[in-house]
Amino acid sequence: MKQMIKLSVTLALYTVVACLALAAVNMLTSPRILAAKEAKTKLALQAIFPDADSFRPITEGMPKSVDKVSFGDAFLALNGDKPAGVIVTVSGHTYDQATILTGIDMEGKLRMIQFLVLTDSPGIGTKAKDEPFIGQFRNKPISDAFALGSDVQAIAGATITSTAVTRMVKIAVDAASSYMSSQGLGSSGSGN
Repeated sequence: MKQMIKLSVTLALYTVVACLALAAVNMLTSPRILAAKEAKTKLALQAIFPDADSFRPITEGMPKSVDKVSFGDAFLALNGDKPAGVIVTVSGHTYDQATILTGIDMEGKLRMIQFLVLTDSPGIGTKAKDEPFIGQFRNKPISDAFALGSDVQAIAGATITSTAVTRMVKIAVDAASSYMSSQGLGSSGSGN
């Protein structure tokens, strides 16, 4: 009995020490991880709107989720005080997972998309980040149907990823367009 108590106390102490060590490591690394994520996002924002000098967070007017696609951060790209476009972050299931930034300019075109995360099959689903697939979205009118097989061509062997990415981009474009209309921005609003 005494041996069992000693073993239990020893295991409990190891558990406490391990938990404290993990908490300390998390406390030390989480700010660095967050800073790296913010830097990656800023680079992606700049890639979409290189002419913008600032990005103001959009805190209201965007949905939380639509058809199992969740919305993350959204930004109003500004060139001085003049709006240059809207950038929306969406996440959802592809073959695995993706997080995509979509940039819509004031002329009603999808400027481009940038993947922040794409965890699909290497060499197959991850081709969604590469040309020619990603290039199909560049300067695409937001009035397009974004229909796979007609105005967006699928990646051979990665139809699930192609369909999901196209769907996520269309949902993001619709939300950004709705936001722009509600704020009087863009080609249909008075903000241009």
